[in-house]
Parts: sequence; structure tokens; C-alpha cells
Amino acid sequence: MRFTWTISVAATAASTYALDAVAAAAGAGLVASGLLAGLDQSWVLAMLVGSYLTWAVGLGVNLRANGRLLAATGTSTNVLSKAAYEMARRRGRSPRLPAAVAYAATEVAKELPYYAAAFGAAAATDTITTTDALIFLAGANLGAALYEYGLARLTTAVLRRRRYASFDTDWDPARYLADYYRTVEPDEIVTIAFLVDALRHAERDQPVLFFGVGPTMHHVFAAAERASEIHLGDYLPANLAEIRRWIDGEPGAHDWRPFIRHTLRCETGREPTEAEVANRADLTRAKITRLVRVDAGDPRPVDQRYATVVSAYCADSATDDPATWRRFMRNITGLVRPGGLFVTAALHRCRGYTVGGRLFPSANVGEDDLRAVLRPAFDPHVEVRATGQDTTHGYAAVLLAWGLSVGPAEVVERSVARAQAPVGAARDRAADEGLGTFERRPEVVPLGQMGGGGRRE
Repeated sequence: MRFTWTISVAATAASTYALDAVAAAAGAGLVASGLLAGLDQSWVLAMLVGSYLTWAVGLGVNLRANGRLLAATGTSTNVLSKAAYEMARRRGRSPRLPAAVAYAATEVAKELPYYAAAFGAAAATDTITTTDALIFLAGANLGAALYEYGLARLTTAVLRRRRYASFDTDWDPARYLADYYRTVEPDEIVTIAFLVDALRHAERDQPVLFFGVGPTMHHVFAAAERASEIHLGDYLPANLAEIRRWIDGEPGAHDWRPFIRHTLRCETGREPTEAEVANRADLTRAKITRLVRVDAGDPRPVDQRYATVVSAYCADSATDDPATWRRFMRNITGLVRPGGLFVTAALHRCRGYTVGGRLFPSANVGEDDLRAVLRPAFDPHVEVRATGQDTTHGYAAVLLAWGLSVGPAEVVERSVARAQAPVGAARDRAADEGLGTFERRPEVVPLGQMGGGGRRE
């Protein structure tokens, strides 16, 4: 965190000096050029107004780029914008507008010295007229507009060159929980409601697998009443260790009560009591019987098939490669037995999400992509829900889907029909099938043996 503040302060100082230099040079250059000499003052005023509009357009482009920079790295070229961003996040509010307002206010304030210098010089000497001062301001605005646009392009280029962080070395479960789960944010409001409805199709009194659960519990509470037992799987031991802390009721373990409360609200349509929230937490703890280290790259991530598998924000949030995402999804959906239920969620058209100022990959999945990867083995019901979190986390909508596994005969029939698709589609599938797989067998850890030990669910 301190590093991002240091970078932001340095970037603010550099950008302020650069802006002043470019704007002052543009203003002085326009006056010295004599291009507008002799122009009626009313036309000079009209040009000044036009220069402000041009500057506003350039500033708007830079504000959007700065928002993306804050979301991806936690840094900004305007330290007051970063301060407003961090303050809004701590209060559980969307930081996009406060960050933009702080940035714009700073840029407007920078105009005051130009007015003071231009009209002060006009008052102090007869060689500089009021018209000269107005021309200077118009030139300075045009220079500032060019600078804002150039800074936005530079910011975008820097973001495009950034490499994704590593789950093995850069993932921080505690920071992830702090960034995404202090409150029930818009993506989880819709995801949990969808999950509650989808699980009504689940077979009762059967084990349920949550694949790629991360360090989180917020989706698990919806399955507690229907499942005979709950198995939680993730790739990172540190994520499973964070879950174990909650199961054991350790001090400092994440507080999931707001998510339990929202789950019960979705189930019953009324506000739950504190006793009901506590009872659901206790029931969930009692139903969790296994923590499993899993790898979506393994063709058989676990040696068991389930009546219900839930995998939300897992495969899409583990890679930026669509072909790898499809392979992960095939391996995960292969754990659903015939007639069973699969429930999933993914970030919609997202190339990366941020945790602690680090950018982690996302597969840029769309509605058609998700529907295609689930067929022919499932009859998928797919929805897109807007969340407006593009600046705070890096995505603006989520994909939600559930489907029942169809019988073997119907899978064969659909596969035959799919094989008769255009040659281009068949070639894409063939390339996808040629990807290598991991040979490591899953490490299955019963709950009682889980020791200490970090991926977005």
C-alpha cells in the first residue's frame, strides 16, 4: 500500500510539472505567433470557450484512463484522486465518482495560476493587452487538452504491457477478502440470489462440491440445507487454510454474516433474525466434511462424481486464454454425474481483475462462449447481469448459468450434430483438444487432517 502511495505522489509531481510546461508553452507560443493578432475580442472569447470544451474532452479521456489505472494497480497520476478512491473503498462505496471528481477538481484548480499570471501581466504592463491574456489562456487550454489526451494514451499503453500476477507467488487471501468481501457488493447480490434459485434444482441429501472456492464461504451457505455434506476444493492451500480458520471459529477469521443474511433473505423474502444467521453458520460448518486441493487442469480433478457441482468465478478467473478456460470447464463439468446439476458464474468480457493493486487474469468470456462450453452435456440457462464494477474491480457485468446434465444417449446425439458444424469451428475445437494436461493426481484432504496453508472464486 505504501508503495502505491509513493508512486502516486511521484507521478502527481511529474505530471503537474509536465502539464504546466506544455500548457504555458502552448499559450505563450500562440500569443507570440501573431496568428490571432487583430482579431475582435468577441471572437477571441469564442475561441476561449472552444478551448475549454476541447480541454474538457481531453480531461474526460484521462479520467477514464486514471480510473482503469487505479483499479488495476492502486496508483494514480493524481494523489488526491487516489485518496478519494481509497476513502470511498474503505466506506464500502463505489470509488469511481469520488476519484474522478477529485482529479477534475485538481485540474480546474490548476487554471487559477494561469488567470492570475495572464491578467496580472496585462495589468502590470501596457505591452500585454487583455486580448493577449485571453489568447494565452486559449492556447494554454489547447496545450492542456493535448497533454491530458497524451497522458491517457500513455496510461493505457502501460496497462496493456503489464503482466498478470502469479497465483503461486502474488496471491494474498486476506487482501482479496478485504478488497471484495467487506460488504455484499453488486456482483454477489445477484450471484447469491441466482445461486439460491438454481440450487432448488439440486437433488436433496447428496454431497455437493464447490470447485475453486478460493478463501471464501459466501456461496456455500445456500447449499447447507439441501446437501448431505459439502466438499470444498481449491488449488491454493492458503485459500483452504483461510476457510479452515472460519470453520474453527478462530479470532480474526473473516466475518461472513452479511452474506449469510443476504442468502437467507433470498431464500425467505424477509429479513432474517440473528439467531437464524447463527444457525445457518453452524449448519454449514457441520455439513463441511472435506477440504480438497484441486487442479482444474487435471482431467480428473477429484476421484468422485457429484449430484451437484458449483464452480463460480473459478475457471475464467484462472487464465487469460479462452482455450485453457474451455479445457478447465470441461474438466470441472466432468465431475457432474448424469442428471446432476452444474451451477457456474464468470466475469463477463473481462481481461483481468485486481487484488491488492495486482492484476490477475480473466478469460474474456461472453454469453455465447459459456453456453457453447456447456453444450452438449447440459441444457444451460445463461444470464448476463450488469454490476457496474468496471472501475472498482475491472468488470462491469457477470455471467450466471445453471444446467442439468443430460443422459449419455442425448450427449452422443448432440455431439454428432456438433461434429457437422462448419469446418472453421471444428478446427478450433481440434486445436483446443490438442492442449496438454497435467498428470498430477488430486490431493484429497479430509477436514480433520487439514493443516495450515491461497484464486478468485
